[in-house]
Amino acid sequence: MKNIRLQINKDFTNLISPYSKKEYLALEETLLAEGCTEPIITWNGYIIDGLTQYEICLRHDIPYDVKEMRFSCKEAAYAFVCKKQLLRRDLTFETRKFLIGMQYEAEKYLNSTRPRGYSTWRSNIDDISLEGVDYRDSPTRHTTAQRIADENHVTHATVQKYAIYTKALLSIGAKYPEVLPKILAGRLKLPHQRVVELSRMSAQELRRADFGVEQKGYSIQMNTPHRGRPPKGATQATPVINRPSVKDMPAFDPDAPAVELSLTVPSWTSSIGRAYKNINAAIVSDRAKKNLKEVLCDLQGNIAELLALIEEE
Repeated sequence: MKNIRLQINKDFTNLISPYSKKEYLALEETLLAEGCTEPIITWNGYIIDGLTQYEICLRHDIPYDVKEMRFSCKEAAYAFVCKKQLLRRDLTFETRKFLIGMQYEAEKYLNSTRPRGYSTWRSNIDDISLEGVDYRDSPTRHTTAQRIADENHVTHATVQKYAIYTKALLSIGAKYPEVLPKILAGRLKLPHQRVVELSRMSAQELRRADFGVEQKGYSIQMNTPHRGRPPKGATQATPVINRPSVKDMPAFDPDAPAVELSLTVPSWTSSIGRAYKNINAAIVSDRAKKNLKEVLCDLQGNIAELLALIEEE
């Protein structure tokens, strides 16, 4: 039986993290040896899970099955994709934040009482506060955030903060599509506040903005005028070649973040050890225990993400 050609939608593929080269080759080897044992999952004919398997099967003419899911709207499909992707251990920290935020926004929409067709996750980024969004007046939204937080070992406040990050990245991606994969791949490290600031820029401003230096060692600062003065005697008709000097080159040490963290973590371990010996859980207030649990869950989640990152290769 001939394989069915499936449709690919950018809104869904942006949520599907690409495989590393090592994982891709391993999957390709498995598919060639055993065939495609898991169906490609679709919604309305669009692939929402199994994109890499689909591409490999097409290239090698490997038969595959298709499982069509039924969802009431696109937001329900988004939530499904995010939840499936978040089960992967090879996600970058940036992609993980993006998916958690997207799942929250999608499920928040599904739980809302707004008319069908109104999509809250596409709301104007200018309406978003840098400090986060307070949904305490909505028990349903708080419950959604808490459930997603529990599933991903973070706090509900972190989930809401990630939702802001997700909206900001969607805004950047709509105006400057080339940079979005670099951010999600972790090649561009941008603080939360900087991402939100960039999301408020126009397409022209984004292409002139400073995104910093990529992990691969080169900058994507585009169309930025050179600040140096022309050489003495140069005229307007004389081309000026601006060669970077040593003082202009970024001092990039790829080991610096890892070394810095290796020196810092022992003090955390010592503090946690002292607390373990001195805390009497029977007399500690519920509020104090709740606050401690939240920060420990955040730490646990970040440790899991970092371990997955360094074990990737």
